[in-house]
Amino acid sequence: MQVTSQQPNAGQDVDAVVIGAGIGGLCSAARLTAAGARVAVLERSPYLGGRCSHRERDGFTVTTGAIMIPMGADSAIREAFDLLDAPMDMVETTGRMRYRLRHGDYDLPETGGGLMGMIEFACEGDSAAASELFGAMVGGLKSPPEHGRETFREWLTRRTDRPAVIGLFQGFCAALMGTSLHEIPAAEFFRFLGSSSKGSRFGLAAHGNGALMGTLGTAIRERGGEILRGAKCSRITVEGNRVTGVEFSEAGGKTKRLRAEYVLSNLGPRRSIELTGDPGLFDGPWRERLDAAPWSAPIVHFSFVLDEPLLEGFEGSLVFGNTRNLIYLEIPSNISPHLAPRGAALHTAYGAPVDARVVDLRADAENALQELESNFPGVLERAQFMVRARHSGKSPGMHRWPGHMMPVETPVTNLFNVGDGATPPGTIGTEGSAASARAAVNRILSGESQA
Repeated sequence: MQVTSQQPNAGQDVDAVVIGAGIGGLCSAARLTAAGARVAVLERSPYLGGRCSHRERDGFTVTTGAIMIPMGADSAIREAFDLLDAPMDMVETTGRMRYRLRHGDYDLPETGGGLMGMIEFACEGDSAAASELFGAMVGGLKSPPEHGRETFREWLTRRTDRPAVIGLFQGFCAALMGTSLHEIPAAEFFRFLGSSSKGSRFGLAAHGNGALMGTLGTAIRERGGEILRGAKCSRITVEGNRVTGVEFSEAGGKTKRLRAEYVLSNLGPRRSIELTGDPGLFDGPWRERLDAAPWSAPIVHFSFVLDEPLLEGFEGSLVFGNTRNLIYLEIPSNISPHLAPRGAALHTAYGAPVDARVVDLRADAENALQELESNFPGVLERAQFMVRARHSGKSPGMHRWPGHMMPVETPVTNLFNVGDGATPPGTIGTEGSAASARAAVNRILSGESQA
């Protein structure tokens, strides 16, 4: 794609349509806009950011999902903001992680060396066992196991049967990768561990994720991009095997059409297929890959308020390795005072099913709450809940499992998937969604998307 002006190509209304203003969609639009393309973003809700947004509840700024946002110089999120000179208003929390096991808590050291320290703590003083496992982990980082042959649980339990070690890495995987030990290929675990240990920086959006995504949306519009809220896409139009645009309707309005050379869908691979109206377009190896691992990653989310924080002065993330469903707790108001009224403590906790293929989220959510009570006796009686959410079905925690993601390209020429169903290897969550946007837009700008 050779972009020379803000005018769309002949016969087109815009150069590209982005469906969905989640972080994958907005980062796609930012990159295309920075390259001079004319872009229209369709978002069915009034809000930007999808699960990386927030809602205002009685003076509290409550996340819709995402909590830790990558912000380092090499982050695909940071790159998208920087391309449009959009500021990221963040409070850095890099390294402020605490792991809770049955025998106690372990805080990552600010000086580094966290992996060895975590393993030593989980091994409860057995330095020889800790050194042996750490050496195996280093070997896995240098030469990851062959993809698809072994899960990380299988890899780990061949080297240790210590419940605390298994609990530690179950908590790590569930909190940071979105799925359980037995659901993650060992190769993907080590790719993620390697990428996340290379100078990664994280933070909390100082005024909420919605404000952060709003800043990016404003920058897109100031550079000529369109963002249409309340616009529901009803069809991706295809002629032959090439995308030609979209059909959509605004609130209470008639169906409209936008002609475009490129369409980038942030709705998940299966919804993208549905919108074309012709599943046969996707037959072949691409569809076989999609159907070989058809699982999403559901999650439960609680936001609640207390008069005092459960962890006084703690400005980081607590990962649970002593539970079945409860995986993560953060106290956003400890980190940024803008997120809660003075004198109130806003908390965010997450839970997940043990097996994402056999889901009873109602029971999983209830057990996660009981585990929260076990870790902090009396909390359920004192807490005022702002959110009790279950993310599954068409809006899961992630549309695909790590190690089983789809490529950004599809069999339909110039139709791309971005977001948490198409994250590149070694990435996940918000960073993976932004990295998928980078991969798709790089394809477009290089001309590699042309059939």
